[in-house]
Amino acid sequence: MLSKRIIPCLDVKDGRTVKGVHFEQLRDVGDAVDLGRHYALQGADELVYLDISASQEGRSTFTRLVERVADAIHIPLTVGGGISSLDDAARLLDAGADKVSINSAALARPELIDEIASRSPTATRRRRRTGRCVHTAAHDRHPTNSSPGHAKRNNAARERFSSLQ
Repeated sequence: MLSKRIIPCLDVKDGRTVKGVHFEQLRDVGDAVDLGRHYALQGADELVYLDISASQEGRSTFTRLVERVADAIHIPLTVGGGISSLDDAARLLDAGADKVSINSAALARPELIDEIASRSPTATRRRRRTGRCVHTAAHDRHPTNSSPGHAKRNNAARERFSSLQ
């Protein structure tokens, strides 16, 4: 029987938790570590942190923040945003994330899913990690985009996602 799980997803920009609609009109809602601690104490089953500007700004995700959150909570932690390589994922997993979420990179290079998932397990600061450490999420802002490259990437990602089920 499936059980219900509470998994808050916190959007982070410039190290602060933000709230907005479609990543616009963002307003600061608090410190990311403090909010994570609050959700964990209130009974959340897992936390997801998404660095919502990392991919757009072409930079890596916030490793130091991941370390601080991992030290403050004792529930599974998923981190996403700006992860475009196996090294990016490994850095975040080693910083204390239990899982990584790849988004834009999964569309651009679907084989990255397998690369991260097949990485041999290693000990992290928090617990023993297995190959179940990657998930994908895609937010397509341009569903009518008909460029050949866009369609090809979306089709490749859909095929890869379908084969995982």
